[in-house]
Amino acid sequence: MITYRAIELHASTIQIGIVAALYALFPVLLALQFGSWVGKFGEGKFIIAGTFTMVLTSFALIFSNSILTLAIATAFAGVAHLACMVGGQSMVALRAPRENYDRYFGYYTFSAALGHLVGPLIAAAVAGSNGTLPKSTSNAFLLGGLLCIVALAPVIAWRKEKPSVVAKVTNDGTYSAALGLIKNPGIFAAIYVSLAISSVADVLVVFLPLFGSENNFSPYAIGIILATRAGTTMISRLFLGRLSDRFSTYQLLMVSTSVSVIACAAMAFAKTPLSLGVIVFIAGFSLGVGQPLTMSLVSQKTVANERALAVSARLLGNRFGQFVVPAAAGAIAASAGAGGVFIGLAVLLATSLFGASSR
Repeated sequence: MITYRAIELHASTIQIGIVAALYALFPVLLALQFGSWVGKFGEGKFIIAGTFTMVLTSFALIFSNSILTLAIATAFAGVAHLACMVGGQSMVALRAPRENYDRYFGYYTFSAALGHLVGPLIAAAVAGSNGTLPKSTSNAFLLGGLLCIVALAPVIAWRKEKPSVVAKVTNDGTYSAALGLIKNPGIFAAIYVSLAISSVADVLVVFLPLFGSENNFSPYAIGIILATRAGTTMISRLFLGRLSDRFSTYQLLMVSTSVSVIACAAMAFAKTPLSLGVIVFIAGFSLGVGQPLTMSLVSQKTVANERALAVSARLLGNRFGQFVVPAAAGAIAASAGAGGVFIGLAVLLATSLFGASSR
């Protein structure tokens, strides 16, 4: 809906890419610090703070009537989301049984995919359509704010909780500690694969509406296609534990990433909503496998009092990719259209195959 609001404001493709990149800019700067703080204040407090900030951001988006105000609100949404992710992922990493990380991170990311499934559908229904654009993006932002208020109800009691594990005290500083952490075998590879997969998933959400506008697909069709991606992602994550019982983490990463490369390249040549939907169906499954596996890898390769910082280092990589890749995608779209963006995403994923094969 932020993309559609930008289109309503006559933003260029480069400006749309920059707005998307700003979602990740401040999280890039704050991710490691958040990882340090969550070990001091507790995972629950971060989830509450992030959700409350998202409430405020949702209402701010309603009044974003220029590219500048839209960009500012989007940046705050990125910080709010980061706080929720650092708190939530750290909570799973510290409280789930170590031998069942794949399974529990699969459940955790399944819940996120459920939101991605329901969100585009109800947003499209509430916003309406006047052809290729929604009638009211403000209605969708209002609904988002109300949903965040509802989301506070089951977690508000966590404001009194202490950290599950107190963060490791070091004299080296947060950034030096994180740098030493990613030198551990396999950590950097997991972070890079996660960067590529998360960047591709986010850019698809941003540029599929633009691709739809270029090819005269209705917002309803794009909403259904985005929901389809989330639905197949849910399926892959729900059964990730069973897949991990049969195949190694590295086998799953290699195969799923290879399928994603092919699917992203194929999107550029989809000329009907049906063909695009089929391709996105496949991509949703393959992309959905990678993220929980990289969460599991990072958690497995760190000790408990370093785990929150490791989770944050992984999120830093994600946000760095989500900052750089959308801006690059906007530049590609300006010259080659949204279809060119999908080819670029396929290339990015192909480079991550080297990381997936690294032990």
